[in-house]
Amino acid sequence: MKVSVYYEVIGEGAKAILVSPGLTQTCANWRTLCRQNPQYTWVVYDPRGQGKSPLGEQPYQLDDHVEDLLGVLDQTGIKKPLLAGFSHGGRVSIRAVTTYPHLFDRLLLVSTATHVSPWRKATLRSWYECLVLGGVEGLAWCSLPTIVGPKILNKFEDPEFLVKGTVHRNNREGLLAMFEGLKNYPNALDDLPNISLPTLFLRGEQDQLVTFEDERNIARFVAKAEWASHSDCGHTVSLEDSEWFLGQIQRFFPA
Repeated sequence: MKVSVYYEVIGEGAKAILVSPGLTQTCANWRTLCRQNPQYTWVVYDPRGQGKSPLGEQPYQLDDHVEDLLGVLDQTGIKKPLLAGFSHGGRVSIRAVTTYPHLFDRLLLVSTATHVSPWRKATLRSWYECLVLGGVEGLAWCSLPTIVGPKILNKFEDPEFLVKGTVHRNNREGLLAMFEGLKNYPNALDDLPNISLPTLFLRGEQDQLVTFEDERNIARFVAKAEWASHSDCGHTVSLEDSEWFLGQIQRFFPA
């Protein structure tokens, strides 16, 4: 069931970019990047149960996230944006463009997994158990070394600042519902061959979650795919080196 999620519109460019954020992310994670690049019109939202967005009825599935995204698209009135999905938001974006390709110009996947390996499954389970046992703060500390890349961690002598931000923007109930939904997601590999839009896949080579195997799957199964990787970045490549990230966007989707 669709819920009315919180969103922000930043910039006044002729071309629009709709950002689908990742697990525990909200508009706050993207606001600075968007404000620094007003040559685009950026639309960013808080996924259901995160930040200022309501949780809605439970249980919910992948297609419910897609409906939320479409609701933002409808409310803003933007036409044919670049759909940019980060991490979990990338999985939502894959589903969106395979179901409603006519609504988007092209697809950008950032740090997005294309399959669930035993290692990934164990990682997600460990995060879930940390959330159950230690709340949002427990999850934030548990996932910090994996999600937050080295370039960001190196800027903070005390990573507690990053943990406090995650705790402030999220709640236990919303994230538990997200993890419960993840258990029943269809395999992304089944959707990849159905992507008809031009697609750019970006990742950091120090990312433990998204690897060369995911890049290879994109190259193999997505007909109109391009890909690039950053040797010095991890999972949060879009924030660790925003100049490189924006350069990739400008090349793929000129303002």
